[in-house]
Formats: sequence, structure tokens, C-alpha cells
Amino acid sequence: MQDHGDNTDTGNAIINFSENQIVEGSALSHSPGSNEIMINEDGIYQISYQLGGTAKSTGTFNFNAILLVNGTPISDTLNEGPVIVENIGNNRITLTSTVILKLNAGDVLQLGGLSQENITYPTARIDIEKID
Repeated sequence: MQDHGDNTDTGNAIINFSENQIVEGSALSHSPGSNEIMINEDGIYQISYQLGGTAKSTGTFNFNAILLVNGTPISDTLNEGPVIVENIGNNRITLTSTVILKLNAGDVLQLGGLSQENITYPTARIDIEKID
């Protein structure tokens, strides 16, 4: 699933995914434009994501990401980015992570961006594979 401009919130935000690319099987489902990924089968899932953040102004900012299951942040999935300072990387950063989670049918998976500053999320991608 990828995002192409669906995320207009700043600061803390749940990430929307505008499109689904390759989907095989029925272990999960997602409606394009939604931030909810429905888990349809119990199992072990490998979840990889990339989340881009851009500060609206120059200066210091902190940017993190976390996975949520049923609206609850899973602390073991917190991905803490470095503090970005003025004029380094044009105040942009991309966080990537791969985690393995045991999920149950009926669970709702979401990706959250975490920041106290006015960060937008112009790009996002999440790949999910049921591995057991």
C-alpha cells in the first residue's frame, strides 16, 4: 500500500494509504484512502514500512513512527528517528522498519507518525506478508 498525498495532517497523525498494489490471498484487506488495514486471518505477519516526514519550516524537529493494533500503539514497534537540525537534509527524513507481529482475525493495523512539530507525511509505503 502506498500514499501519494493523502496525508494532510501535521504532527501526530495516522497515515492514510491511497492505493493498493499487489494483493494476493485474503489474509488482509484495505480500502484505498483509508488508514485501516483489516486483518482477516490469525497468523504471524511481517510488516515493513517507509514513512517520509518533512518539516514545514527550518529548525530542529523530531520524527518517529509506530504501528497501532486496534487503536493501541505497540511500544515494541516505536521507530525513533534522529533529531533533524536546520539545513541538514532539507528538513526531510524517511524512517524504515520491519517487524514481525502475531495478529488475529478482526485486528485493525495502522501506521502512526509521531512528532510535536508541524511535520507533514508526503510519502508512505507499507508491505505486509503473512508468514505463518
